[in-house]
Amino acid sequence: MKIACLWVPELSIVAALRAEPQLCTEPLAVVQPGRDLGVRAHVLGATGAAQGVATGQTLAEARAICPRLLTREASPERERATAQAAREGAAAVSPRVEESAPGLVYLDVSGLESLIGDDRAVARELVAAAERVGVRGAVGVAASKSVARLAARAVSADLTLEATRWGVGGGAFRVVLPEEQREFLAGLPLDALELPDELRGSLRRFGLRTLGEVASLPPGPLAARLGPEAALLSRLARGEDTTALAPRAEPERFEEGEELEWDASSVEPLLFVWKALLDRLVQRLCARGLMARELYLQLRLADGSWDERSLDLAAPTREVAALLQLLRLSVEGRPPPAGVRAVRLSAGVTREVLEQMPLFGPRGASPTQLATAVARLSALVGPERVGRPQAPDRWMPFAAGCGKFAPPPPPRIPAPLEISLAARALRPPRTAEVRCDDSGVPLLVIGEGALGGRVVASAGPWRTVAEWWTDAPIALDAYDLELSGGLLVRAARELATGTWRIEAVYD
Repeated sequence: MKIACLWVPELSIVAALRAEPQLCTEPLAVVQPGRDLGVRAHVLGATGAAQGVATGQTLAEARAICPRLLTREASPERERATAQAAREGAAAVSPRVEESAPGLVYLDVSGLESLIGDDRAVARELVAAAERVGVRGAVGVAASKSVARLAARAVSADLTLEATRWGVGGGAFRVVLPEEQREFLAGLPLDALELPDELRGSLRRFGLRTLGEVASLPPGPLAARLGPEAALLSRLARGEDTTALAPRAEPERFEEGEELEWDASSVEPLLFVWKALLDRLVQRLCARGLMARELYLQLRLADGSWDERSLDLAAPTREVAALLQLLRLSVEGRPPPAGVRAVRLSAGVTREVLEQMPLFGPRGASPTQLATAVARLSALVGPERVGRPQAPDRWMPFAAGCGKFAPPPPPRIPAPLEISLAARALRPPRTAEVRCDDSGVPLLVIGEGALGGRVVASAGPWRTVAEWWTDAPIALDAYDLELSGGLLVRAARELATGTWRIEAVYD
C-alpha cells in the first residue's frame, strides 16, 4: 500500500491568506482573537516577509521588531473551512481519505499509476489539487502513514507563499521509495519529531540526535529504560508502522465562515462577507464537479446566540450573483434580532448533471444552464414563485400549485394520441355576466373582449360541493358553452352568490 500525507503547516496563516491572497508578500502576523487583548495578544504565525517575528511573541514585541507589520486575528471559522478544503483537495485525488486532525490528511494512493502516473506525479497532483481549493500544503508519499507524515514534515522547509487565483500556493512534496526509506529515516534529526519533552531530554542525555542512532539500539532495553513511548519511537526509526488507514465518509455540507471585526447591524456590510464566502465555496464546488442544491446561513449574534436559516434552492446552481441575492432577500425579510459577529455558509451539494447534446434537431439548454436560469429567476421574484406546476390535493376545478423545480426528463417519441380538445385554464378566472332562461340554461354571455356572445349550445350543469370543512367551501355549477363566435368555454356559477366566471377556454 502507498500512503500520501497532506499537511497544512501554519493553518492560521494559510486560512488568513486564503481569504486575502494579496497579502502573501506582505509582513503579516496572525494573533490571538479577542478585542480586549490589544498589544498583549500573542502571535500565532507570521509570513516570511515579517522578518524577526516569531510565534509566541506579544503583538507589542512583534511590532517593535517589524514596524510595518500587518495583523489579522485568528478566525476559527476560516481555519475550519480551510481544513475542510484540504480534505476535499485530497478527495479529488483518491476516494479513500482519512482526516486525523485539522489540516492533516492521509489518503490511499495505491493503483493511481494508470490514472495519474508514478509516485512523483501523484504527489504533484495532490499539491495542485490542494492549491485549486486555495490551500498550500506539504505532501509526503511513502509506504506507511508515519513515514509519509515525516516526509511531509521534512519538505515543509521548502514551502513558499504565493498568491494564486484560487488562494494560496507554493506547496512542495517528497516521495520516499521503499528502497530509500531506511536512509531517509536514519538522517532525520529528533528535533524534527513531535516528542514529549521528558523523552526528548532523556534521549539527549544519552547522546542520541537522529532516528538512525535510535534504530541502532536494541528495542527491548530502550523501552525498559525510557518507557513505552521510546518503544514506539524505536519502531518508527526502523520503519515499522502497522497503523491502517481509516477512511471516513465525505461531509454532507461544504462550509465557509468568517468572523467580523465589528457587529454588523445592517445587510450592506454582510454582502461583502457573503460575496467572499460564496466565491470560495463555489470555487470548491467547481473543483469537485458539484452544485449547491441547498444553502444554509448561520449568523452568530452579539449575545452569543445563533440565527439559523435554510434556503431551499429552486434548482442546483453555482451562480454567485443569484445566491447572493437570495441571501439578501432572506435577511431583509427577517432581520436578525441583534448585531452579527460571525457568518457561516453551508451548501448541501449534488452532482453536476451532464447531458449529451442531440445529434439531430436543434440544440437545447444544458441542465447546468437551465439550473442557472432558474436560480436567477428565484433571486428576482423569490424561490416560492418559481417551480413546476403540480396538481394539489383539492376539489377545486383547475386548481394548481407550484412545486420544486426539477429538470424535465429526456424527450421521448410519444405514441400517437387522438385528442379532440384541450382546456386552457384562465388564471385568474374572468368574471362575466350570464343571462339564463327560466330553467337556468345560459342564453347569453357578456364577458371581457372575445369572451362573450350568444350561447349556441350548452352542456351541464356539473355540480361540485366540497371543502365545506374549510373557511372557503366550494359550491358551484359548471357548464360547457359554445358561443356564437365559435368559442368553446367552461363557465361556472357560484351557488352562494350567483356570480359567474369563465374558468377555461377549449382549444
